[in-house]
Amino acid sequence: MKRSITYPTTHQPLARMLILLILAVLWAVPSFSQSDPIFTQYMNSIQTVNPAYAGMWDKVGMQVFTRQYYVGHDRAPLTRSIMFYKPIKNENNAIGLDIIDDRLAYEKKLTITADYVYQVRLDWKTNLRLGLKAGIVNYDNLLTKYELYPDGIEDPMFLNDVDIRLMPTWGIGAMVYTKDYFISLSIPQIIANSFQANRTNYSSLADVQYAYLIGGYLFGTQRQIRFKPTIMVKGAINAPVQMDLSANIMLYDKLWLGVIYRTTHTVAGVLQLEVMRNLKIGYAFDYSLSQEFSKYHYGTHELRMIYEYDFYRRPYTKKRYF
Repeated sequence: MKRSITYPTTHQPLARMLILLILAVLWAVPSFSQSDPIFTQYMNSIQTVNPAYAGMWDKVGMQVFTRQYYVGHDRAPLTRSIMFYKPIKNENNAIGLDIIDDRLAYEKKLTITADYVYQVRLDWKTNLRLGLKAGIVNYDNLLTKYELYPDGIEDPMFLNDVDIRLMPTWGIGAMVYTKDYFISLSIPQIIANSFQANRTNYSSLADVQYAYLIGGYLFGTQRQIRFKPTIMVKGAINAPVQMDLSANIMLYDKLWLGVIYRTTHTVAGVLQLEVMRNLKIGYAFDYSLSQEFSKYHYGTHELRMIYEYDFYRRPYTKKRYF
């Protein structure tokens, strides 16, 4: 007599309701100008845009990013980030911390957020992760340092510097994954801080309520070579949709090589190397295909360092492939 195996389904109705709630929020939120930061090497860590990713691979870790836009262009944007993540011992919960420093000319925005993740098993190979991100934003703009007119005429909008502290921020995310693929849906910034100081919104670093849909699939079970294509779709109401398409190859579980095409007429190359057992270093180079703009800079450069270790010293931990 054959036995039938029943997989756990207790959490499936709750999971469906939460995904529908996230989709409803994606549809309902309005949009403003500009964008929140995202890194070219997102295909190996999407915690900056989806809190559900934090602590996904069993290990405690820290990542440091530096992204210098348009090298050679005076006062070009600069983004730096530190991320921390840690699974809680029962593996159904995780926490994270994100610190992002954005700079453009004399404008600065510091965002500090904490992540909380809860995971449920949908069947024997599929997991659903739900994440919440919350924190604060500090904003500075030294308007008095800008030289607007060579004839010395003053602009009343630039007579005082701006210093705004402790603006709230929060976001949500969901992620379904197996050992072979993942699908991520998130809104990292739901509150629209206007950066106003008794004047019209002038900030180029203003928060945008973008939604991110990211997915990837891992081909190949041999250690020598694995292939992972990924896609990211980013959009907001009344804003153009942007898309990234990438192809990544992993050699001997040590070296990642990738290429990306963006619908913003940009191409990028990615390299990541495991230099020690717990340490990885990554580099990405972005280049604009627009001839009118590309001749004024030398591309965008991004550096990334990842350090991870198994805090609980388990005999087996999941291998990171996305």
